[in-house]
Amino acid sequence: MIKLVIPGRPISKSNFKLHNINGQAWMPSKGKYSKYIAYENMIAGYVNQQYFGEQIEENLITVLKLYFPNKKMGDLHNYPKSICDGLEKSGIIKNDKQLKPVMLFDFIDKENPRVEIELYPVSEYSIEYNIFKNNPINNSDKKTKNNK
Repeated sequence: MIKLVIPGRPISKSNFKLHNINGQAWMPSKGKYSKYIAYENMIAGYVNQQYFGEQIEENLITVLKLYFPNKKMGDLHNYPKSICDGLEKSGIIKNDKQLKPVMLFDFIDKENPRVEIELYPVSEYSIEYNIFKNNPINNSDKKTKNNK
């Protein structure tokens, strides 16, 4: 397992796209929108400070833990693209299509906003998917009492 930590508040890619007259999205390299490109480069820099192995060619089970300084986080689903693009830019992977499945979690940490990335090679790890319905204690007690 490879664990990487990117300090600072996560940045969403969708906030920085512009569209031309044909509706195609593009990312400007100058002005206020260049903040996204700087964020991608920052991710790549932190990855290269923490990972010294060979480029990974296989698929990776990916866990993204986003720690925000407050509840103002916007659309959570827009964050993985910027993080995955930064990973690809770092050279740790050939293509961000290798990152699958991706699990996304969000937390609040006022003192230490960051992104934690966990990468699990599929040749060594597998994943199980289970969702369980919560049963409140009061409801289960009532069923037990009624069934006696």
